[in-house]
Amino acid sequence: MELYIVRHAESENNARSEEERTDDPALTPLGYRQAEYLVNRIRHFRPSRIFVSPFLRTLETIAPYIRETGQPVDAWTDIHEQGGVMSGFGGRTKYVGQPGMKRSEIEQGFPGVRLGSEFNGKGWWKCRPWEDYESARERAVRVIERIRNEFDHTGERVVLVTHGAFIRFLMGVIMDMPGMGYEHFEQFANTSVTRFTITPTYTQLGLMNCTRHLPEAWITGTDTRPYRTGEFIEQEAEDRQRCAWTLKHPLLAAFHDDEYGFPLTRDNDLLERLVLEINQAGLSWLTVLKKRKAFRTAFDQFDVDRVSAYGESDRERLLRDEGIIRNRLKIDAAIHNARVVQEISRDYGSFKHWLDSQACDSLDEWVTVFKKTFRFMGPEIVGEFLMSTGYLPIRHDAECYLAKEGHRVG
Repeated sequence: MELYIVRHAESENNARSEEERTDDPALTPLGYRQAEYLVNRIRHFRPSRIFVSPFLRTLETIAPYIRETGQPVDAWTDIHEQGGVMSGFGGRTKYVGQPGMKRSEIEQGFPGVRLGSEFNGKGWWKCRPWEDYESARERAVRVIERIRNEFDHTGERVVLVTHGAFIRFLMGVIMDMPGMGYEHFEQFANTSVTRFTITPTYTQLGLMNCTRHLPEAWITGTDTRPYRTGEFIEQEAEDRQRCAWTLKHPLLAAFHDDEYGFPLTRDNDLLERLVLEINQAGLSWLTVLKKRKAFRTAFDQFDVDRVSAYGESDRERLLRDEGIIRNRLKIDAAIHNARVVQEISRDYGSFKHWLDSQACDSLDEWVTVFKKTFRFMGPEIVGEFLMSTGYLPIRHDAECYLAKEGHRVG
């Protein structure tokens, strides 16, 4: 089996001082965006089972994935954060146990989450006292024992959406560390991914604290620069055959595995992909990916409203930016197309809704629509944009592992 351990997105408590923290905080605006970016990362795992802690922040982290895929998720109280649902600050003696979310609250707010009989009208934590470290360690042992008993003899892919401190306890148990286990690990970043391969005879750590699905400026919870991939590929990559175009650089392999052909929903993300495809014209995709971070910085993270408002001073700034591709026609097209996306969103609700409304059965029909709507469009740009966002089938090499799994094969 493969076990993926995911920390929740940034919560309001993560962004607050201790005295301002609450017992069950929601996500911050950045946390919601992290959770949206996590969707395709989890989709890439092709999970057979997903378990989520019943805290609000973990439920909100998995909610975008449930909306996008419709896959049910099981709430599991045993993977809650160390300590429990507590109010107060200043040390464990001043913490006061709170109820936690009630069954009706979870059912109403998160209809894709399945609940066991332990969820009732009294809240799942039921105002119990603060959980000490020894109890948290025992709970981690119980969680891993269940995982092993149910899944280690299978080929299933199991995802746990849980919490930073408890992940450290889980790591200690899985890796059979002395003591409590948690003290051997630093903090895990928000929405970071850690992966284990577990069988009855061995356990292998394949990935730890990876946040490659996030823009670097969005990484919170710890300094994970050594783990950010794009710089490296998961260990299982050595056993995978990919399309030949991915073999030149790890950035290409990472894009192929985690992004190529997976749908995007947010206007900003779709605008970014459209602008990057335009900038590939006459160049290699690797060149564009190497400049992606600079593009995001230069174009305000491709915020549609901000790019739409760019004037002549912004054009000149972009033409002087050595980190991006300094082509006036491409820069002008990016700004113009952002304004078009803004208009489309006003009329259709979002860029994605507009794309979904097009009755196009062939690339030629799509090209006609895009040329009428946007600037700097041609068959190659339109085709790659639509394939990379899931609107047209992908031409994977026959030997590619994604082709064998039937991933949007053309």
